[in-house]
Amino acid sequence: MTLRRRTPRALALKGDKDMSNGGAALFRERDLLSNFSSLKYDLQQSDETRPLYTIPQSSYPVVSSDVHRALSEVSNMALPGNYTLMTDTIIDLLGLLKETFSPRTWREAVLPAARTHAVASLMHECPFTRHSYQRPRGYAGDAGLIDFVYRHPAARAAQEAATEAGRTVMAFTVNVTACEAVRERRSILAAKIDEAAARRRSPTILSLACGHLREVELSIALNEGRVGRLLALDQDAESLAVAGEYRGSVSHAIEVQQATVRQILAGRTDLGRFDLIYAAGLYDYLDARVAARLTRVLFDHLNGGGRLVIPNFLWGVREEAYMEVFMDWYLLYRTSAEIQDFTDEIAPAAIRSKRYSEDAASTIGYLEIERI
Repeated sequence: MTLRRRTPRALALKGDKDMSNGGAALFRERDLLSNFSSLKYDLQQSDETRPLYTIPQSSYPVVSSDVHRALSEVSNMALPGNYTLMTDTIIDLLGLLKETFSPRTWREAVLPAARTHAVASLMHECPFTRHSYQRPRGYAGDAGLIDFVYRHPAARAAQEAATEAGRTVMAFTVNVTACEAVRERRSILAAKIDEAAARRRSPTILSLACGHLREVELSIALNEGRVGRLLALDQDAESLAVAGEYRGSVSHAIEVQQATVRQILAGRTDLGRFDLIYAAGLYDYLDARVAARLTRVLFDHLNGGGRLVIPNFLWGVREEAYMEVFMDWYLLYRTSAEIQDFTDEIAPAAIRSKRYSEDAASTIGYLEIERI
């Protein structure tokens, strides 16, 4: 028990506030954990001083029993045909468990126990949650998953094919804080495209790890033919096939090219120079060293006065534990300072301005760097 808790901001801000339906307050009060045989939980200690619990491997069955009992209690909150309260409370419970046990115990004992509970099958009736867990394209966070988040028509068939229970769970999961932030990110990036067209006539734009490129649907400048070139880059050929369809429906300025981050870092791609470069969700999966190096390489592809926009999820996403347990979806969360450190490999003299901002809920941070 030598590690200390790093309390996520979202949980700290939420505190012990009752939900409108009265559900999650049970777990915000921590009463349930006082019944965990695997813990000696001191409710008098603050979150800042309470230790993270590392449980010996020999006691993992006790942890599993505790987790199963807690999830069974939450499952009893389900109403006929309505799993909103249950899902909401599961998110809070898993978040509390992740904030109570050490990373090793969470990974080796708590998470496997939650995945083997019967409620996992119900969560996977949600087509959004199941798609993430099954990784149909072989990697986490694919563009098909993000279409669920966008509530895009492309995801409608899978939603309609789900069970009634799955649809009711999804009605909640696609409206959580993290998903709201991703939808807002789409709008922010579309606005950046329009800003580029306002600054410069027929700007050249690069979308890195473009996915299905859904932000172009929202860009006024693209739809009005005021963008000279938008190069959509991704490693996934299936994503590029979808993105390429926008050439006919949105703008002939759109081009697609298959490439990996490794190829870009090695200089094996002929990209050209751009007035705007953005990478919607890529940095959430890059370690700090690769992120800094990629930032420098992308910055070198900017025209004078060009801008590089990098979003990254911040610490404190309430749904983080749910995403790990039932969606097998892991992101690299960062502080505002860590996001701003992406510029470490760029010569300061080459930077005209560096701006940091956050979305409305302070869920995603945005770094915008302008080249001299």
